[in-house]
Amino acid sequence: MAEDPQTRKTILQQFDLSGKVALVTGASRGIGAGLALALADAGADMALVARTRADLEVTADRVREIGRRALALPADVSAPVEIRRMVDRVAEEYGRIDVLINAAGTQARGPILEITEEDWDRVNSVNLKAVFFCSQAVAHRMVRQGKGKIINIASLTSSIGIANVGPYAATKGGVLALTRVMAVEWAPYGINVNAIGPGYFPTALSRGVFEDPAGHQWVISRTPMGRWGEIRDLMGAAVFLASEASDFITGELINVDGGWLAS
Repeated sequence: MAEDPQTRKTILQQFDLSGKVALVTGASRGIGAGLALALADAGADMALVARTRADLEVTADRVREIGRRALALPADVSAPVEIRRMVDRVAEEYGRIDVLINAAGTQARGPILEITEEDWDRVNSVNLKAVFFCSQAVAHRMVRQGKGKIINIASLTSSIGIANVGPYAATKGGVLALTRVMAVEWAPYGINVNAIGPGYFPTALSRGVFEDPAGHQWVISRTPMGRWGEIRDLMGAAVFLASEASDFITGELINVDGGWLAS
């Protein structure tokens, strides 16, 4: 049967983020910056959050080159008082928040026997505490709007054990659990909460593995698709989960891992 051109147009329109406002944490580099550009390319105006203004402005300039508005907001997302101030500023600038991507993250590598309390607290404050309070602050506004999309960045370690990343794995397991609880609690308000689970990508958090020849090859040998991920590999999943095309999907984890968890 021939494809109906009108039906195709309608399906494609579901992925259009024109008129939407998206807030992305960790937006100065790596996955956060890449996903901010993907949503801007799909039509969204952006609020970009990270610690350092200079790095944020690089992402903001790239968003503006795409033709979308960009607001750079330096903030420490481990501090709830700064989160509330940040969210208020976005609402003041744009009047609404339609999408939140919690992409800020940090790492502490080493055997659990050697991890310090400082390591634990630092990783937990950025990877889990920030997800909780950023989502809470934004969800208060989304409840009033009657609609919203929250996307959390999980990990392979949300689902399996990998040595020498104990605090990181604990927080990413928590991110997946929070995603599901938030999805259940906020579904009545029209808020979808989902997670993306990246495999190994060459970001600042994985630089040690990427630059170590043995570690680099271990990732390739363990990944059925035979390569490290590239930021572009995550963009489609993010736009999908931010768009109307995913309106009946909530509480789910989409793994973008080259087949790692399937093998």
